[in-house]
This record gives sequence, structure tokens and C-alpha cells, in this order.
Amino acid sequence: MRLKIWLTSFILLTSASLHAQLQYLDNDTSNFLKIMLVGDLSIDDKILEASYLPSRKVYDFHYIFHYIRPVLNLADIVVGNLDNSFGTDEDFLESGMKTIPSSYGEALKYAGFNLLTNANRSALHQELNDWKANKAYLDTIGVWQIGSFENEKDRFQRNPLIVEKHGIKVAFFNYIDGIPYYPELSPLVNGLKEELIERDFQLAKNRGADFIIVYMNWGDELESSPNKRQQNLAKVFFQSGANIVVGSNPHVVQDVEHNDEMINGYPSSSIVAYSLGDFVSDKDSPLQNSACILELIIEKHKESGVTFVKDVGYIPTFSGMYDNGGQAKYAIMPVSQVEKNNLTPPLSTTEKQWMSGASELVRRKFSGEIKEVEYELSDAIIDDVAEVLTVTKRPLNESKEFILGTSNHLLLALGGFLEEEEEEIISAPVIEEGIIYKIQFLSLRREIPIDTQYYKHLKGYETYFEDDYFHYVIGHFKDLKQANSFCLDVKRNGHKYAYVIAFENGIKK
Repeated sequence: MRLKIWLTSFILLTSASLHAQLQYLDNDTSNFLKIMLVGDLSIDDKILEASYLPSRKVYDFHYIFHYIRPVLNLADIVVGNLDNSFGTDEDFLESGMKTIPSSYGEALKYAGFNLLTNANRSALHQELNDWKANKAYLDTIGVWQIGSFENEKDRFQRNPLIVEKHGIKVAFFNYIDGIPYYPELSPLVNGLKEELIERDFQLAKNRGADFIIVYMNWGDELESSPNKRQQNLAKVFFQSGANIVVGSNPHVVQDVEHNDEMINGYPSSSIVAYSLGDFVSDKDSPLQNSACILELIIEKHKESGVTFVKDVGYIPTFSGMYDNGGQAKYAIMPVSQVEKNNLTPPLSTTEKQWMSGASELVRRKFSGEIKEVEYELSDAIIDDVAEVLTVTKRPLNESKEFILGTSNHLLLALGGFLEEEEEEIISAPVIEEGIIYKIQFLSLRREIPIDTQYYKHLKGYETYFEDDYFHYVIGHFKDLKQANSFCLDVKRNGHKYAYVIAFENGIKK
């Protein structure tokens, strides 16, 4: 696919997208921060099996977020509950440990997640060495984690996690309810101890936090309403100074409560979303596959320093199953865009009916309290973002600016990368006698190195120059059937327009 980079195309946006992205920009009087929170990100057997690519003997999870990552990448901070740990293929999803391939962490990173909570039951089973390895891995890929600690000293140093962006400091806390707090254990999982809440929140304020978000692992599984314990704890959090409380663990969406208030003369909100559901799911129950994103716009007035919720909304999502060449796949859908036929994922009629029915129940719970947010998407935007992520070394929300529209994002996403490149590297194809089949998956006007650390399925790629384009190819097959099989794998990994090409004696046929 040729990526035509026209600078003027960046202003050709739909009015809905323009409004959604530009209505809150830092200005002379205020700073703004966009935060998106989701529920459980747990991987189970079906998704693990669906993510295995036998031709290369690797797991690749990027496809799960193919339709939703353009939305997630609009936020400055994206938070979810991991509820797994990274391990080796000898113990994937063993009882208790729930270990998964580390490539799932890479997929989360490039979907836009930059903060994962881990005060959950999976973390309770970790040995110290495994805990250290997991933390080191998340540090390596640039993802924060909160909710478990090496020991009490580490908890004091890293609890809360304070993230500063756009001049706003947000303190994140993550607790698990129903598990005793054992400060002498290592690693230490952040079990909820009510007498510590006020002390923890005061520590956040002493360290300069402008805003406090509490992410709870609590509630009864498969219950669509919060229990009294959840409701009483939410009151304790707000009385102690929390601004937002969200939850996971019930595996279905629960109620949201939104209270308007005044903070030093500014209108604000306190919100509790008791459970955001399973953001990633492979269950046979539509209710368990239905979830939502909670979107917050945080404003800080520069002169007074007052920080408050400027706006809040939710985005219904659905973890849908579809058939991909005889293999079941699971991907998270932005419900409204599928319902409007702006997106055309390969969902069956039954799956779409389940999605709309389950999402209607979510809307009944949320719409009386907060508004539904829509970002106008299209298949072209989805494919565009997929190819940008293949080429760049960072998720789009690490760039200075990212706007949804029908334009090509490559130039903007690369930022200053093009200017830093001093030389243009031209790779010549390997010349061999006879016919050799390769898979072409990308074409660019300038050759940009692909980050194969994060996109391991593209290791060994080559480029050749033709018709003013650098054409990216991978694979080396003398058998056409094998080449076609590998091409399907490349397509499943986000390169929708990949196709097989043939070289004869080093010359493209």
C-alpha cells in the first residue's frame, strides 16, 4: 500500500473528530489532560490460542486492539488492570499464576496503555524473582505499574504513583479488597487497609498531587450492581480526598455515580464507576464481552492551581469474535462506529446483535449519569494507524499531537525523526537464480527503519526502490503455497494490503 503524504490533508477532518480532539487544548489560563480508564485486560485460553502463529512459532496480540487503538491513543494516560503476569511457554495460564507471553505487553504498549494496575489475585501468586522480572520488563517498554511492591519501603517510595503531564500531577492508587494487608511479605500486594487510606492520600498531597484517582479490585463476580461494601468504600475514598474511583474484578459492567460539585468556585465532578467490565474477553456471554472506556478531561487553572474534572464521558466497547481463515479471533470494537457502519469488521450478524444488546444495557447504566463519547472512525483510519505503528518506535500518544481524521498520520507521527535522519539508506534485494516469492507489506517515499524489537514478525525484512517508492518485503520462499500461507499471517498482524510478489534472478516479475 502506498502511503501518500500530503501535508494539507491533516486539516481535512470530519467536524465531529475536530470537535472531539480540539475542544480542550492548553491555553493561557488552563492546562488540560485526557485520561482513559478501562477494566480487566486478562488473557484466557481462547485468546492465547487465537494469538499463536504456528508458521513462526510466536504469539502476537496486536490484532486484539486493531479497531480500538486509534481511540486509546487520543489519551495522554491510558489505564487498565493487567491481571496476568509474563512468563515462559512452559507455564502459560497455569492455575493461579496466569502467566502469558511478554509480547502481550508490547501489544498493550502500542495500543496506547502506559499504566497497568496489578493489585489483583494473579499478583498474589508471584514469587519475588518473577515480580522483579515483570517490573523490569514493564520498565523496559516504558509502562508504569502500580498496586504491588517489592516491600514496605518500596511501597512508601512508589505509592502513590504520581504522573505529571501538561503541568498536571495525577496520583494513582490501586488496592485490592478482601485480601489482608501483609507489609512483611515480599512482594507486597496492596491489600486495602482502611486506616491507611487517609494517610496515603495525605502523602499524595504532600508530594504535590493535583488530582487523585483510585483504581479498585473489588466487588462480586458477575454481579451487575455494586454491593454495600463497594458503596461504603467509595464514600470513604471521596471523604479522604479522592476525585475519581473506578473498579474491576466483577467481569461485567456495574453502575456509575456522578456528582456535580464546586471546587473553589469551579464546577467539577466526583465519579465512581464500580466496574468497567472486561475490556479484553473471550467469553460465550455477551454481557461479559461488553465493557466501556471511561474518558476524563482534567483541567488545572494556571493562576489558582485549582484542578478539577472539566468533562467526563464513556465509550461502549465489545470484545467480538470473528472467523479469520478458519481460526477464531477476538478484537475490541468501538460499538457506536460498528453500529453506524463506519467500521466494517468481519463480525457475524449474531455477534453484532449480541454486541448491540449488551451495549444497550451499559448505556442504560451510564447515560443517565454521563454522556456517551463518539470518535468518528473509518476503515481507512484504522488501517492508517496500523501502518504508522508498524513503522514508528512509539505509540501515537507519545507524540506531541495526534488527531483522528481521514488523513495519513505517518509524517506527524514520526515527528522530528525525519529531520534526524542524516542518510537515506537503500537496501538492495538479494539476487538469486530462479523464482523467489516474497510478501510486500508496505511502501514509503522515504525509507524508515521498522522497529523489529516490537514488531518481531517483521524481522528480516528488506526494501527495494522502484517508481519513487521504497517497497518493504519479507520472506523468502521458493514454494508459492508457503508464501501465500505466510502472507496470511502478515495480513493478520495488521498489514491488510500485503500481497505476494515474485522475483526471477533478482528482478521483480
